[in-house]
Amino acid sequence: MSLTEQSFQLPWHGIHHIALLTTDLEATIGFYRDVLGMPTSEILPSKEGRGRHCLIFVKPNDDHIRGFHFFERPAEKTTLGISDSHPQSFAPHVALRLPNGTAAHTLRERLKNAHVSVTDIPELGSFVFFDNNQLCLEVTWPKEGSAS
Repeated sequence: MSLTEQSFQLPWHGIHHIALLTTDLEATIGFYRDVLGMPTSEILPSKEGRGRHCLIFVKPNDDHIRGFHFFERPAEKTTLGISDSHPQSFAPHVALRLPNGTAAHTLRERLKNAHVSVTDIPELGSFVFFDNNQLCLEVTWPKEGSAS
C-alpha cells in the first residue's frame, strides 16, 4: 500500500528521543557536549534498575524532539529488554511523540486490535511496545495542562 492509499493516520509530532546504552556516561556526555556542542541535562540517578542517565538535546527547548537519552550500564549487563515480569527494565528504544492523550488512546486501541502487547510506564505517562522487528518503541504525549 502506498502512502497515497493509506486509510488511517495518526498526527505524529516526530521522534521525541532515541534511548541508547553507554558504559561510561561521563565520557558520552563529554563527547556530545564538548565535541558536538549539544547541551545536556544533569545526570539523573538510577531508578528501578535503569542505571544513571541523562538527556542530550539535539534541539534545545523543543518538547517535540529532545535527542538522545543515554542510560549507563556496565559492559556485562547489556542484554536488556522490557518484559511483563520486569516492566520497568530498560531496552534501547525510539520514542515517538503524539500531540495528545486522545491520539495515544487511539494508537493503544489499534495496537490492541493488532494483538500487540503494550507496557505502561506510569512514572512517565507513556507506553512501550515492540514492532515486528523487535524494535522497542515508546509513545509519549504532552500531559494535560502542559504547554506543549
